[in-house]
Order: sequence, then structure tokens, then C-alpha cells
Amino acid sequence: MRICYVANPNSIHVRRWIHYFLERGHEVHVVTGRPLESSVPAGTFLHFVRAPKVPRLRNLVLGWAMRRCIRAIEPDIVHAHQVSPDGWLAAMAGYHPLLLSAWGSDLLLAPRRAWRYRLLIRWALRRADAIACVSETLAQTARSLGADPAQVEVAPWGVDLSVFYPAEQREGLRGAWGLGEGPVVISLRAMRPLYNPFVIAQAIPLILARVASVRFVIRAYAFDVECLKRFQSSILEAGAESRVSYVGELPEDRAIADLYRASDVAISVPSSDGVPQSVLEAMACGVVPVLSDLPSLREWVRHGEEGLFVPVGDVEGLAEAVVRLLTDTALRARLRANAIRLVRERADARAAMARYEAIYERLVGGRAASR
Repeated sequence: MRICYVANPNSIHVRRWIHYFLERGHEVHVVTGRPLESSVPAGTFLHFVRAPKVPRLRNLVLGWAMRRCIRAIEPDIVHAHQVSPDGWLAAMAGYHPLLLSAWGSDLLLAPRRAWRYRLLIRWALRRADAIACVSETLAQTARSLGADPAQVEVAPWGVDLSVFYPAEQREGLRGAWGLGEGPVVISLRAMRPLYNPFVIAQAIPLILARVASVRFVIRAYAFDVECLKRFQSSILEAGAESRVSYVGELPEDRAIADLYRASDVAISVPSSDGVPQSVLEAMACGVVPVLSDLPSLREWVRHGEEGLFVPVGDVEGLAEAVVRLLTDTALRARLRANAIRLVRERADARAAMARYEAIYERLVGGRAASR
């Protein structure tokens, strides 16, 4: 198949999709209006489209440019990752079959940001031949925004279990990261307001007051500059800088997996979420998550069984949950074993991506039959 992604090639998730389908022998094109900041797998056909930086004109011009580009490629299928903005830009091409993938905030938050976003999202959903959502919560939202229920399906992406797996011995891994002795807590998400980093910053001194030996690893990738500055200032004011390490963009999945394997507890406390890959990958590596209590996450994790939930924005609740896991080793061991088992049983990427390949084939077959 000739597959055309309308997506952000800088996203690690998009790069994984590209890699998988190239390995399967397909021809992969990526159309984007973003500058390239990360390398993509060899063999990828990249197409850059440009548009003026005038807010009211940019999306319209970008959409027409993508229309011309996609029609020149003549793909067998167009797959847009994230309904907003890539989904509506792909829909402007008027090319079929069109598959939209909903990730999370593109459906849960974007329609609330501006009335025009809501209109564009609703229009794109009605133009799609299929909509794949990583959770039932997202699927319900897509239907409520006007998507044809028959075209919406829940299809998580899965985890590469050949890369993300637990370590029997973690001392060497911790030494490689300079983490020393004591438990390690990792913040999984990007340094952006959506992921509530200041809640984490406020919780860190509360946790240290009760478990002085703990070290914190903060993933500082895809960061908002002002957000990172404010976070670091908060840590300095609390006198906790010696217990906090920052890790930026990592070159490949195995490095990410090694960092997870060196950790004991993971924090992911956004205000809105789909099914975050980073959480499932950390769980696969044996890290116990503390999560925002959101409907999409409850589709995967049970409180007190695979992880712990805390209310969104609850500093004291977050600190208490982390301390509980650090001080109750029996509880942490039980949740760790359950989390590993859950991912192995429900989130194997091989099965998930084979399902997506079958979706492609079904849509391409339907297009051929309609000619």
C-alpha cells in the first residue's frame, strides 16, 4: 500500500507508525506543515507544505496546499493523526479513504477552545471514512460531535514488548543515569501546562519531607520554556534541587525503556488525557503509576490494583499517593506485577498494529469496490 500520513513527523508516536509500516513493506509518505526537528526512519517520503503566518488564513491556505500535495501522491489511504488540526486539514483534500486517529486533547479539549475549532472538528469527523480512538471515552466524544457511530471504533496502539519490559536487576541502570541509591519517581509527561507540572513541583517537597531518600526524574522534552523556568524556580525555592534530575529528548525507545526500568513510581497527572503511551510503556517496564482520575485512564487501570488515582490538581493527594507506594513495598510489588500483566495481556503493539493494517486493507478494499 501507499500510505499517506498527515501528521507531525517530530512526534515519537508518528515515527513509530512510520517505522512499523515501512518494515511491513509499505510505501509511506508524510505530509506536514511543520518544520522537521527530528529524524524520521529511512525510506520515508516527506512532503512539506507552507502557509502564511496569518491566523485567519493559515489553515485555509495550508488545507489547499495539502490537497494539492495529497492528490499528487495518489495514496491508497490517507491517515491523519489527531483530529485537530491534522484531521481537518486532511479532510480538506477531499481524498478517500480517510482515516482519522483521535489521540486525546484533540477531541477532549480542542472543541472547547474556539467555536471555529469545534465546527472544523465536526466537519472533519463527518468527512472521514473511519475514526479510530484510543479509548471508549474518546469514541463517545467523537459520536457526540457528530461522527457516524458505525465508523467509530476503539483501537489502542499498544506497546512494543520487545523493548518495554521489566528489569530483573536495576542497580546498573540507576548507576548509568546517575540516580544513586533510594527509590526513583519519574514524571512521564511533557513540561506543558496541560500536564500540571506545578502540581508535581509542589508535591515534591511534601514527598521529600516523608521519604528523604527519594530521587525525582523530570522528563523535560517538548517543553514550554516559561513552564520549565517556573518549575525549576519552584524546585529551587523548596530547596529540592539536589533531589531532582532533568532528562530531555531521548534518541530512541531503548533509552526511554532503560530510564523507566530504573524507576519505581511514575507520575502522570494531566487535566485531560486519552490513553497515554508513556504510562503503558512505564507499566510494561514495572513502574507503578500515579494518575489523574480521568475516565479514559479508568478503562485501563484500577485504583489499588495496577496503580493509584488522584483528583486532578490535588497536590496533597498526589504526595500522599506517591508516599504510600514508596513506603508500602508489598503494595508496590503487587501493583507492579498487575501492571506488567495487564500490558502484556491487553496492549501488545504487534496485535494492535496488525489490527490497524487490517483497517487500512478494509478501507482500501471498500474504495476499490466503489469504483
